[in-house]
Amino acid sequence: MNTVSKKHQFKLEPKQPWQPPYKSVLLFIALCCILGLVAYWKGVDFLEMDDSGQPKLATSREKQMEQRLKRLQQCEQYVIRAKVSGYYPCYNCGKDTTIFLLAGEVWKYGVTIQGENKRYRKWLEKMNLRYRVQYRGTIQECLRQETLKIYKYPLLPENLKRKLPLIRPPGNKNDL
Repeated sequence: MNTVSKKHQFKLEPKQPWQPPYKSVLLFIALCCILGLVAYWKGVDFLEMDDSGQPKLATSREKQMEQRLKRLQQCEQYVIRAKVSGYYPCYNCGKDTTIFLLAGEVWKYGVTIQGENKRYRKWLEKMNLRYRVQYRGTIQECLRQETLKIYKYPLLPENLKRKLPLIRPPGNKNDL
């Protein structure tokens, strides 16, 4: 006697063999070939083999490294001051986005290994700001000087005379 009701009977269909999605496979193969060709054409130009067949940095890459290390030894800690009295962007003024600075007041302290021209180009001139180097040395020494100046900024007379003194110069978004 058949105990399964007609309602619950399932019709089994013959199993079909699995077929891969050919379009996706072909697209994947084409993409791999293109990437392989690009990699072959571009090459690994940052490595060379030494006389014993061991990999070493390419001469050009080694020169880049030496130049970078040299620049890290020739860092500048700078101050940017207002050239003329007026309103300047302020990143520490709460709701206000500008602050009135008198000519000569500090807008920002910073550190760079690039120098003024590469770091700011013509932007300072457009903003009526003046860049002056305060200290030259290694990046570590310059970062120390910058830290001291930013953290001591609240004690500057120009800041203390404000109704609401700032925690850091108006142009410094954060302490470092």
